[in-house]
Amino acid sequence: MSRTFVRSTLIAAIVVLLVLLAAMSFLFVKTVSPPGVVQIPDTRMTWVRSIYGFGPSAEEQFAHPYSVAIDSNGDIYATDPERARILVFARHGDFKRIVHTGGGGTEPGMFQRPESIALDARDNLYIADSWGNKVVVFDPEGHFVREWSVPGQPRGIAVNSRQVYVLGPGTVYVYSAAGEALRQFGTRGKRPGQIDAYQGIAVRDGRVYIADSYNHRIQAFDTQGTLAWSSPAEAAVEVSTETSRAPDEKDLPVWDLPQDLTFDGVGNLVVADAFRFELVVVNPKNGDVLGAYGGVGTKDGEFYYPTSVAYDESRDWFVVADTQNQRLQVVRLPDTAGPSALAIARRLESSPWRYVALPGLLLTMLLVFSVYKWHRWGRDRASDMS
Repeated sequence: MSRTFVRSTLIAAIVVLLVLLAAMSFLFVKTVSPPGVVQIPDTRMTWVRSIYGFGPSAEEQFAHPYSVAIDSNGDIYATDPERARILVFARHGDFKRIVHTGGGGTEPGMFQRPESIALDARDNLYIADSWGNKVVVFDPEGHFVREWSVPGQPRGIAVNSRQVYVLGPGTVYVYSAAGEALRQFGTRGKRPGQIDAYQGIAVRDGRVYIADSYNHRIQAFDTQGTLAWSSPAEAAVEVSTETSRAPDEKDLPVWDLPQDLTFDGVGNLVVADAFRFELVVVNPKNGDVLGAYGGVGTKDGEFYYPTSVAYDESRDWFVVADTQNQRLQVVRLPDTAGPSALAIARRLESSPWRYVALPGLLLTMLLVFSVYKWHRWGRDRASDMS
């Protein structure tokens, strides 16, 4: 038996084994789905995990989580307003710590109802305390830094370029990071440019976007308060059949109760609509709806009055405050990742397709090596014959 025959037989056997391994991995992903990752049928939204709290007792569980934020490490911050605390979890769901002020006091560094939260570029935590009528700031380790009073009732908060935007029921207040009042704009009302909102505010590229909840619309302003566009409460919006919304529903109102918004990796707005139980993707240039994902329910990947959404660009996933289900959900939407190779790698890291990646890579390397060896064998044989 020649060495060439043995080598060829061994390579063929390895190829067959790798093909079988890849096929088994593929079937495993498609039919069993490992714990922690579920493909939601007909929506193309992928559920990654749910977080209910940090222990089995009622006090260790979320009551009604209301606002979420994600820091530069991927740690997840979520408010638990009824218990006057903020819970912090690692990106994979492990509990880390509580930002708590002794049950909701009025002294400096304390807060009564943490309605909304935001993180700056250095991971300092900004809290809109709606009952205390103030903003409270903590450093990344959870130490109190400063606070300042806000007129009216602060419900939403966003931090951008060392400025802090605080959303009241009808007014946006703009402060420096140190709490110095810079300007304000907006009045409460229903006309375009007026605001009747809760917590949804986001700032990027010289625009301020507001989930104008009770007016059933999204509005965009420049940083001085001039209206750029206001989405209509009703519109004939074509929604892809690949999303969770049926195509014959295009004449229904687009917005019901938009509560919060964030940006995905390609720059689109993603809005949590509490009464439609959906995440809605929006063109930030004009407010056009690009897709809607989700649905009402208590199962993984379903929502029951979602009130807040945050995006982790490094891992291309969204954290949703699924308020009435008393949990956070981590989900992925299609076509939201930027061009970052790191984001693609981290997305694969927590995807069930990672089980296919290794045998597929080994199979590809073996095939390339076999072709190379076959080419060399043919060239050497031709040389010997000449």
